[in-house]
Amino acid sequence: MSEVEKKEFDMIDLAVVGVALVVVVWFVLKKFVWGKGSSKSSSGKSVSRFAVVSPDADDGDGSFVSKMKKMDAHVVIFYGSQTGTAEDFSMRLAHDGRRYGINCLVEDIQDYDMEQLKELKEIENAVVIFCVSTYGEGEPTDNAQEFYQFLLNLEENGEEFDLANTNFTVFGLGNKTYDHYNAMGIFVDKMMEKLGATRLVELGLGDDDANMEEDFVNWKDNVWPAICDLLCVDPTDSGVSFRQFELKPDKIGKKVFTGEPAFFGSFEMQKRPFSQKNPFAAKVATRRELYDDDERSCLHVELDIAGSSLKYAAGDHVAIFPKNNPDIVERLGKRLKCDLDEVIYLHTTDQFSRKKTPFPCPCSYRTALTHYVDICSVPGLNVFQELIQYAEDEDEKKRLTFLVSKEGRKEFAEYAHNSIRTIVQVLQDFSSVSIPADHLLELLPRLQPRYYSISSSSRMHPDKIHITAAVVRYTAPAGHEMEGVATTYLERVNLINEKIPIFLRRSTFRLPKPSVPVIMIGPGTGLAPFRGFLQDRQALRSQGKDTGAMVLFFGCQHEKQHYMYREELEGFMREGTLTHLYTAFSRDGPKKVYVQHLMEDHEAEIGELIRMGAHIYVCGDAKHMARDVHRCIVNIIKTTFSCSTTDAEDRLAQMALRRKFQQDVWS
Repeated sequence: MSEVEKKEFDMIDLAVVGVALVVVVWFVLKKFVWGKGSSKSSSGKSVSRFAVVSPDADDGDGSFVSKMKKMDAHVVIFYGSQTGTAEDFSMRLAHDGRRYGINCLVEDIQDYDMEQLKELKEIENAVVIFCVSTYGEGEPTDNAQEFYQFLLNLEENGEEFDLANTNFTVFGLGNKTYDHYNAMGIFVDKMMEKLGATRLVELGLGDDDANMEEDFVNWKDNVWPAICDLLCVDPTDSGVSFRQFELKPDKIGKKVFTGEPAFFGSFEMQKRPFSQKNPFAAKVATRRELYDDDERSCLHVELDIAGSSLKYAAGDHVAIFPKNNPDIVERLGKRLKCDLDEVIYLHTTDQFSRKKTPFPCPCSYRTALTHYVDICSVPGLNVFQELIQYAEDEDEKKRLTFLVSKEGRKEFAEYAHNSIRTIVQVLQDFSSVSIPADHLLELLPRLQPRYYSISSSSRMHPDKIHITAAVVRYTAPAGHEMEGVATTYLERVNLINEKIPIFLRRSTFRLPKPSVPVIMIGPGTGLAPFRGFLQDRQALRSQGKDTGAMVLFFGCQHEKQHYMYREELEGFMREGTLTHLYTAFSRDGPKKVYVQHLMEDHEAEIGELIRMGAHIYVCGDAKHMARDVHRCIVNIIKTTFSCSTTDAEDRLAQMALRRKFQQDVWS
């Protein structure tokens, strides 16, 4: 080989090596540097790279205390929220703080290491407020799981964690119809005191079964005077209205959201993994009526999840993102005198707020009113407070002012809560109020996903998720017609070209080993998860596996009109999957008969199954049915084991701890 050829060869080698080196460097940077942080959610799970609405990454050293110092805040408010109510209350507290001249930092409880609570003593007279919901059977919400575990570890291990010179108060959100009413709020309040913090205001407990809004407002009435006293601030409410968000036309670009919950274009560019922020758009494969009733409706809906990689087990929940009724949206748009197709961008007025927009922006007014804000719930006291300034009629202004006053609380509860008036009815009643549409949008709570017990088994239907949903329609006490946002949405969905955004939520409502007997109590749509249970064991039996006894107690009003899935249940009986089927039709006889009455009639059988280690499941109405069934089971245990009522309650509590007694109930 000549010297020239050698030189040419060496040059080619160098070029190839150089290109390879550039490629390697680019790959390393992309995977480990540029992608770091942007490919992880706050929970550490991978998410698809869409355009994010507002960055969640902290802009400092990751310390909320440092952030408080920068914004001269003495109050930090943490929320643990499942449906958005605790978050909404937290934002309202911060908004109220500005009326007293007090800066407040509002944060998602999962976004910070709670070890930092010890650093609060660096800020003189610092106050930490927790707004925490209790979810399910006394459990913390998804975003408060780590905080709960943190406190639990401190309690169990007796670790030194001094919160002396830190002031706190807690508002818990719960529902008295559940066994573990406000368990999370009570636990946080107890632990903060145990760790040496000073309780500034007594624990507030909100009851969603009664009037959560009233409970919150009454608790809040004590919070601000106490904080003002601590900080030596004038406790007189300035009465000044502060906007949390403002229109920013200059921020409107080519990318306009059309209903995506978090990531732009996520409905068109479907990328795994799917989650609450990145839902899967599922086609409705089947929708049929389960009732033979002209006045009531119950839908069987099958969602096609083929190709989504979504995996579910019998007993899990599917969440759907509903749309508000377009007729109501049109009506509200007309009342607000806004062009529903005008595109807007609402941006925070607080430079330190992590929440840059109230919902994905930019979007049109129509999109916001259809997908993002709840226009069918009862407005809170804060909404009425903001309406006052826009009332042009003096009588209406006086009326609104009275309703938000302490003296008008009872009348407010009667007018708004008890009469179930939505923002549509309120603006209709106060016709002189000319609130700008963008201001109303920042006041209304976010429209939340609705959760349904899956009524199928992936063993039998791996590419489908079944929903059993009773369509909600009723006349409110004030005389106007009301409807369920999600169930009427399922009823309206166009089967040809419309898809429903969904995600899954894991549940502890699980079947035991196939050989273990189960007792299922599920009247009405409470049958849903048990249909999945039966399908699950039917699939196992078809594979030649032995399964334990399955006993079902089902009830509805009328046998001919409301006995859903009758042929299926009778088929499970013939196949031997379902051992016993007991039905109660409460309105067909001279005397009302419910599932608990059937359980009393079969006390001996249930008692024997409990002795054999059976698992008991209850699904349905929490307010009446679940309580009556609970009482019935206690009596059966009392008789079976010849023990006292107290001992029977303890036995059932122990069964619940071992997940041998589980409830999936709602109110």
